[in-house]
Amino acid sequence: MSKRPPRARQVMSALLVVLLTACQTWRPTFVSPQQLIPAEQPSSVRLTLRIGATVTLENPTVRNDSIFGVTDFGLVGVASEDVGFLEVRQFSSTRTVLLSLLALSVLTPE
Repeated sequence: MSKRPPRARQVMSALLVVLLTACQTWRPTFVSPQQLIPAEQPSSVRLTLRIGATVTLENPTVRNDSIFGVTDFGLVGVASEDVGFLEVRQFSSTRTVLLSLLALSVLTPE
């Protein structure tokens, strides 16, 4: 078993945490939910309703004219006509790289 200096272990642990959690961002879409959700099968979508409220649905599906998904309150359905704006969660390589560089600069010895 090799012994690594504590500082190297800290750097590796920090990088591992950053890379495993990765940075996510919301990408706006201009395609209808009826086209996007079955085609891309996103893990989550964020809906901005016409009344201004925002709802994040995990594992969204489309049935008839409604979008269904799981929230903290359970299964929720939203009529497509009530959706003003749709966003899809995606991996952001730029943010992940920047966060990794920041973690390295903070944890590396001077």
